[in-house]
Formats: sequence, structure tokens, C-alpha cells
Amino acid sequence: MSRAAAAGGMDEFEKQQMFKALTDLSFYSQLGGEMIVRKVQYAGADDMIIPAYLFAPRDTTVKRASIIMVHGGVHYDLDDEYVWQIRTLIGQGYVVVAPEYRGSTGYGRSHYNAIDYGGKEVEDVMLAREFLGGFVSFADTSRTGILGWSHGGFITLHSILRQPTWFKVAVAHVPVADLVSRMASHSAGYRKIFTDQPGFGGPVETHLQNYVARSPASHARELKVPLLVHAADNDDDVFIEENHHLRDSMTVAGKDKAGLYTYREWHNPPGGHHFSRVQTRQGLESWMESLAFLRRYLKPEVTAPLR
Repeated sequence: MSRAAAAGGMDEFEKQQMFKALTDLSFYSQLGGEMIVRKVQYAGADDMIIPAYLFAPRDTTVKRASIIMVHGGVHYDLDDEYVWQIRTLIGQGYVVVAPEYRGSTGYGRSHYNAIDYGGKEVEDVMLAREFLGGFVSFADTSRTGILGWSHGGFITLHSILRQPTWFKVAVAHVPVADLVSRMASHSAGYRKIFTDQPGFGGPVETHLQNYVARSPASHARELKVPLLVHAADNDDDVFIEENHHLRDSMTVAGKDKAGLYTYREWHNPPGGHHFSRVQTRQGLESWMESLAFLRRYLKPEVTAPLR
């Protein structure tokens, strides 16, 4: 039976929960034979319960560097398209935790409607480090990195800007970087997602400062953590101007010359917005560079050959 047929008669949130259960099974079936795969929960902002995935090498006698892996998408979730990258990270010796922060799909109406873009969702993700420190004895939180794509890259940027002492390194792929620019380039339906959130208070035209405050490009001077950003000039979601604004802000703040900000842009890579998540020459090039950047600062205990 197809997923669509199986979902007949369900409301939207029931469908999301069913698909999430199927995704969980996919993770266990694809990865459970070679690593620790667990579904966990921890307290996020305001003690809201945040579901998360925990992936780790089977050898738990070694204290391991940790990575918080942040999924992308407005109202999305971690899916099994990330399997090959999770497999590589575990092979490199990391403990990986992937939070399903507020607004993620698959956990019912209240979790979905709690979306707070650039607000408490960032705290939800950052507090995954506290979970690792308190409940995962083999995680070395003094060597914590953070890695995210798109919206997850946006959360990655905010995390290191708000709590720089919590992270040793960060990698953001095609990150949302400038909400003012984004509101100008996206549809009315997309903008309404933001207008309806209390944290923004209304449209950008009347609440500009709220959008500026939640734009990473506005906070370049606060960068204290080594950051690698990868972008694509054919991105049809995070238009390249957003990352140019971030790049220019980082340059004016001197973060590139200080060795804190590293930027690379691909010209017309296959996949566009998704280029670094597909196994093309450009995607693998981006991924290998990201792994090398993480290794430089986290120094993981490698458990398997790089692949």
C-alpha cells in the first residue's frame, strides 16, 4: 500500500505522525545494524519537550566529539535523505544529536503550531548540548560542533552568535541569512508564516526591527566561533543575495581576516538549494570540505575510513 493510500481518512497532523513513524523505522533499519540509533527527548526552551535523534558509534568507552545536526525547512523534520551524511559522521567518530525543534512536523498540532522562527526554536537546538552533557556519558561537550542546512543553517548561525562558548565550530549550508531580503523575494503565502508568529508581530513593512533582529547578517560583529558557509548561486529558495549580505557583513566586521569566517560559493551546481545534500561532484566536494573543517576543530576519534 502506498503512503498516500495508507493516509486516507487522516487529518494532516495524523498523516505527519504516520510518516514520522515510517521515517523512524527507516533510520533503524538502515543504520541500526552499524551504530547506536535512538529516539530521545529533552527539555527545550520553556521546558517544552523536544524529540530528537541520537546516533553514535557502538564503542561507548571513548569520550567523543559531538555534533548537533539541524534539519532544514519551515515545518519540516529530519528525514532519511540524511542517512549517508549521518553514516559518514558516525564513521568519523562523532556523537550526533538531531533535534526536532518546535515547529517540526510529525509530533502533532501543538508542536507544529509552536513555531518561533529565530526565537525559541534556536534555544531548543542549543539545549541539545545540555542533553548530551547530562545524559550521554560518552559525549564530550567541550568538543561540540553544529551543522545545519537552509533553515537549519539559520539556526546554526544564531546558535553560535548567542552562545559562542558552547561551540567549537559551525558549518552552515545554504543558510537563511537575511529575513528582510527574504520577505522581499518570497510569496505572500510564505511571508504570512512569519506575519502570524508573535515573535515578528506582523509584516516586515510595519515591524522591520523584528526581522532585522532575527537576521544573522545583522549580527556579524558577534561571531567568535569558526564558521564555514557554503552557498549556491542558482539557489531558488535561499537566493544568493542573502548569503552575499551575510558575506559582506562578515567582511566589514573583519571576521574573514580574523580566520573566523570562511565562505565558498558554487556556480550553478546540480540540485541548486539542495546541492550539498546530493551525491554529485559538487555535493561531495562540499561535504568533504565540511568534514575537514569540522575535524580541524573537533579532532574526533575516527572509527571508520572516510566515505
